[in-house]
Amino acid sequence: MIEIKYVLDEKTAIKSAYDIYRYELKNSNKKFIGLFFIALMQFGVVGALKHNVYGFLVISTIGVLYWYVFRWPLRRFFIKRSFYKSDLANQTINLVAKDDGIYKGDAIQVEYKNIYKVEQLEDAIVLYHNLGTTYIPNKAFKNSEQRGKFKKMI
Repeated sequence: MIEIKYVLDEKTAIKSAYDIYRYELKNSNKKFIGLFFIALMQFGVVGALKHNVYGFLVISTIGVLYWYVFRWPLRRFFIKRSFYKSDLANQTINLVAKDDGIYKGDAIQVEYKNIYKVEQLEDAIVLYHNLGTTYIPNKAFKNSEQRGKFKKMI
């Protein structure tokens, strides 16, 4: 039995969203679709300037600015907004890892058999399972030994 305990504050919520977003962007084939469309928009800016097509220039410029400047600040804004509407905002998360799964109180939250992927990020462990994604920061464990035991359990 391993206790997992941390406070889900704004910083942790934003960090978890950022870490998962960056990991999935870096390790997914979807990144190629995004890069393809951003390349099209950049070529669109050049083409629109060359042929005096100002409507397309405006749309392409907005797309390029969003991708390079406003993408993460907008995501962070919506993550904060969602966080403060959540019942878990600034609450202490108490989980217990047992032999068959992760429990919150007496109820099982995630069964190990339903976990299909485990990623060790720099500051956290991310569990991908049939109900979604569970982000567990390294600070949730008492020490690195417990974190290692937890990884072996799952």
